[in-house]
Amino acid sequence: MSQKENSSNISTLLRKIKSKPLDRELGFGRNVTLDGRLMNPDGSFNVFREPIGRWDNTYYHLVTMPWRHFFLLIFSFFLLLNVLFSGLYLLIGVEHFNGVTLGSPGHNFMQAFFFSSQTLTTVGYGHISPNGLVISLLASFESFLGLLAFALMTGLLYGRFSRPAAKIVFSEKLLISPYKVGKGLMFRMGNASKSELIETEVQVLMAYNQREEDGSLSRKFYPLGLEINKISFFSLSWTIVHPLDENSPIFNFSEQDILDANAEIMVLVKGTDETAQQLVHARRSYSGEEIVWNARFSPVIERAPNGVPRVLTRRIGEHELLSIESV
Repeated sequence: MSQKENSSNISTLLRKIKSKPLDRELGFGRNVTLDGRLMNPDGSFNVFREPIGRWDNTYYHLVTMPWRHFFLLIFSFFLLLNVLFSGLYLLIGVEHFNGVTLGSPGHNFMQAFFFSSQTLTTVGYGHISPNGLVISLLASFESFLGLLAFALMTGLLYGRFSRPAAKIVFSEKLLISPYKVGKGLMFRMGNASKSELIETEVQVLMAYNQREEDGSLSRKFYPLGLEINKISFFSLSWTIVHPLDENSPIFNFSEQDILDANAEIMVLVKGTDETAQQLVHARRSYSGEEIVWNARFSPVIERAPNGVPRVLTRRIGEHELLSIESV
């Protein structure tokens, strides 16, 4: 579907932004969709990249999948290998094993299965051993395959544990709140990790549908200036504020103006993790529907019994609506 067709449901009364949009490439390309959102709320990009090969993203999926899925996959792979080699041992004949007591097919399979698991893991209890050239070659190959498989699993485990990640929690809503003598667009975030973030920096961009002089619609990107965009230590909560003053691209814009233009606020947070000494980052996206007007955040920091400040990260997004008189 073309952008012209996509724009058929977009208001023709888009409010013009006088500020200069970003003229540098952000990585989204020049022709982006006018509806929907570029970034999902959790920070993942709303785009599908067609893989070149079938196994291109295997490592990515193995490192980023949930832990329960990872362990289930590893255990299933272990069972599958043992079942495969047990079947091969049965085809050769379990009578070629030393220490095996012949019995029913199920009994023979279980003995072959336990021998396979001991060989694959290189445990080798010793009460069952191969006796014959063919079955010894198969057991040797299984041992070699087991070494490779467990080396791969160890590498994946290390990759999952060592992968740096910023455990930053964001408020679920953006707020338009009183700020100084006017108003401010703000959201709140907190560091949910025990590790401190050093030299933490925040960038906020707004994607906005803009009607050009020839009547066509285009997607423009505007930087939103912040009250504070960098701090040395991120230990407590941090409320990011974009003052809605004369320097703001959306100064005096109404709620309907934001909705008509399908505005999207994209947040990038980056800092250095003191434990890993690596640069980590987090992303978040807010749509126009996720902006709450005339509200303010509830207190999220309290004192522990020993007097130490405590950040209630689970309540980072709690807010309260303001009466018209207090706005």
